[in-house]
Amino acid sequence: MLRELVSRHDNLRGRLFDEQGELNRFVNVFLNDEDIRFLQGLDSPVKDGDGVVLVPAIAGGSAVDVGRKGGER
Repeated sequence: MLRELVSRHDNLRGRLFDEQGELNRFVNVFLNDEDIRFLQGLDSPVKDGDGVVLVPAIAGGSAVDVGRKGGER
């Protein structure tokens, strides 16, 4: 399903797949609430009515100095 998606929307290819054609490690794909990495990966069968969710990994957070009391800056 993802390969079909990028064949229709080529601008997504670099966001979803790496240079070897494998799923980018910063993209999480869930099929019916299951991470496809624990199913059959990109070969996981998808049928009508299945739910597919693409979740980009998000990095960041709040910078807190743990050396100060209460995290004050």
